[in-house]
Amino acid sequence: MINVEGIKILVAYQDPHKLHDLTDQLQRGGIIQVTPARSAAQALNLLKAGGFDLLLCGIDLPDIDGWRMARLIRSGALGGNTQLPIVVVTEVWCQRIAEVTAREYGVNRLIPESQLHKIVPVIEECLDGAVIPYGKPRLLVIEDAPDTADLIRRVLDRQFAIEVANDGEHGLRLWREGRHRLILLDYMLPQMSGKDILAHILKEDPTQPVVMMTAHSSPELAEQMMMSGVTDFLPKPFRTEALRKVCELAIRRDDFLTSNREFAEKVESLQRSESDFRHISETHQLLLDNLQTVVMELDSDFRIRFLNVPWRGLTGYDLDASLGCKLTQFVFDDDDSYGVGLEAKLQEVLSGARELAELELCLLDSRGQKLWAQVKIRRSENFNTASLTVCLDNITKRKEAQRQLEYLAMHDSLTGLFNRHYFEESLRQSFADAIRNQRQHGLIYIDLDYFKVINDTFGHHEGDEVLRQVAHLMKRRIRAADLLCRLGGDEYAVLVHDVCSKKLFEIARELQAIVNDFVYQAKNHRVNLGCSIGLSVIDGEAVCAEEYLMQADIALYVAKGRGRNLIHLYDPEDQESEELRSRINWTQRMRKAISEDRIVLHFQPVFDAHNKNIVYYEALVRMRDEEGNLVYPNQFIPALENTGEMHLLDRWIVKLAIRSVRECTKIERVAINLSAQAFKDENLVPVVKEALALNDVAPECVTFELTESASLFNLAITRNMITQLNEIGCTFAIDDFGSGFSSFAYLKELPAHFIKLDGSFIKNLHQDDVDKALVRSLIQVVQALGKKAVAEFVENEQILEILRRFGVDCVQGYHTGRPVTFESLMDECLDKNMLA
Repeated sequence: MINVEGIKILVAYQDPHKLHDLTDQLQRGGIIQVTPARSAAQALNLLKAGGFDLLLCGIDLPDIDGWRMARLIRSGALGGNTQLPIVVVTEVWCQRIAEVTAREYGVNRLIPESQLHKIVPVIEECLDGAVIPYGKPRLLVIEDAPDTADLIRRVLDRQFAIEVANDGEHGLRLWREGRHRLILLDYMLPQMSGKDILAHILKEDPTQPVVMMTAHSSPELAEQMMMSGVTDFLPKPFRTEALRKVCELAIRRDDFLTSNREFAEKVESLQRSESDFRHISETHQLLLDNLQTVVMELDSDFRIRFLNVPWRGLTGYDLDASLGCKLTQFVFDDDDSYGVGLEAKLQEVLSGARELAELELCLLDSRGQKLWAQVKIRRSENFNTASLTVCLDNITKRKEAQRQLEYLAMHDSLTGLFNRHYFEESLRQSFADAIRNQRQHGLIYIDLDYFKVINDTFGHHEGDEVLRQVAHLMKRRIRAADLLCRLGGDEYAVLVHDVCSKKLFEIARELQAIVNDFVYQAKNHRVNLGCSIGLSVIDGEAVCAEEYLMQADIALYVAKGRGRNLIHLYDPEDQESEELRSRINWTQRMRKAISEDRIVLHFQPVFDAHNKNIVYYEALVRMRDEEGNLVYPNQFIPALENTGEMHLLDRWIVKLAIRSVRECTKIERVAINLSAQAFKDENLVPVVKEALALNDVAPECVTFELTESASLFNLAITRNMITQLNEIGCTFAIDDFGSGFSSFAYLKELPAHFIKLDGSFIKNLHQDDVDKALVRSLIQVVQALGKKAVAEFVENEQILEILRRFGVDCVQGYHTGRPVTFESLMDECLDKNMLA
């Protein structure tokens, strides 16, 4: 095997890029010593100096072509190695013509550019002697007459490499071994005739050139031989010139036929490729035209040079008329920002600074209507020319929907005014402006007096119409720089810019007069309204913007408390202000605690008084402050009840308690305390259903507790809520029973399962005979109605024993079991599982 690292190769190639690639490929293949030449003259001068093991050259050199350079080497004119291996690289390839040419010029091997990846193995074969220069074509003579065979050998020896067979079997064997380029076949042979030999040869290779020799020539025999498949015929005796001419014609005819077949195959291949390309092109064009996306190509000047059909559907413009136009011509550009932005993006991608650019464009269609398109830009390159591929998708509907969503996000759907979200953002901006520019703004908080009467009397539809009309009247009064919002329900707020407190009062009085003068005609009734107004001055001295809304809310509360239909400016010295501030502060703390998951439950067991089994756990709410300290319900529940926010806590406790049943197997049943406000909350029952379903907890595992006083506050509403919860499957308990004796008449009206006796009768039971009589009677009444009596505040063994004698069903208190955290119950479950 040749060691390619030690050989020296001369590479002659005109194209510098191909010369570099070819040299690089040789060196990657291990051939290190490569000398390049850009012309035949340069290569010939290098060859005269000698020392090269192989010449690798192209055909197209600027001075002498590769063929003639090979002729000079083989002729010895250069005085060097005439047997130097020569490999010629050709761009246009036809194998037979290439072989013939190579044979004539003494080239060892031809290789097309498409097969240059095989160049190193080819060079190794040539250097190893396996590939000799294309030699003389091989000729097989099948002739039994020695004189004739000898004559043929002497005449054709310079043109052909000749083998002779004196009979048919020998000739067939030599042909099958060598597949000669030409056969001279005698018609009359012993044993097997030339006709039979011809039949065998053409059966195996119908393209084999055969010249038939015969001493009995006639027109009929000549026609017969040609029809049987011979290439030509030669009458005997023949002259030397006739012999040479017939053989040369036969070889050239074979070369021509082979080349013609190769060309035909290439033409057919090209036609197939063209047909396939046309089919692919048409398919791609059809695909592009059927897309919803507009696809276009832009040249380096950003002019359109290709468009698909969806462009017409998107813009209404004709495709041919649009070609050659700049894309920026179709951009709607009031302030020139869109066009400049588009050109900047196009330039970035064209220069290669960015691989992909995306933006949204506002276009003008053929009717002058605006439309929006999502644009994606990529760089492409064809024939070393950079261009841009641009895709446009119609997003007009999406932009319209986005605008509608933005409007809805900022506006109240009922009145069309700005909503609370937009108001709060604007309040923050006013606060920042007050700090930055040292000026005052004003906040007017308006609440319609007795609006609930309209809703209750005439219905919500009429109430909504009142809200719309009042909003319309107030909107006509405020200045363009000011902002009127509906905060919710019958509450409005006005942000007044750059105003003193005196002017703020004047504007508030004008708005109040508008409401006072408003008369609504409904169902043959004329309805007059009034409004209470709270004011605060935004001076930039508060901790945050929300402080001013709280101030206005407190001022509104003071105005209502002092008789309604009044205007009050916030004053921190107002007694009512401090009380309401405390309530609002607790409400805000509770909201924050809920959002930060700082509401926790403790669980106190309720035992069966006789077998000491736990009947259920009562969930007791606690709040952890920011430092992690426990805050008990007596500190925050009154404030929540007074501000009407208790329903938030009710819903959260329901979710936490039901989740606890799922997570802790020790809690088989839980009792949840509900406030009086819970029974007015229309969303409570859906919240309970959702929590049960989400945690896969059976409704029978949940008992709701309501105090006696709360249940008597509105018996019809209480009965309705208890009925709904019973229909789900939940049970019910009345707490603090006995605190009001008027409740005896209503006890059988409430479908409760448990009645909890008021703790004030229990805690002194062992010391007070009156309490004993009352408790015994209460237990008897409860049990007579088919309900279970529960005694709470069981603080010692004496009280427990008395209650057992009275026949109480269940007991609860510090003596029987203190409240424990959820984590403690979980630890008990874990210990129990480990012991098991």
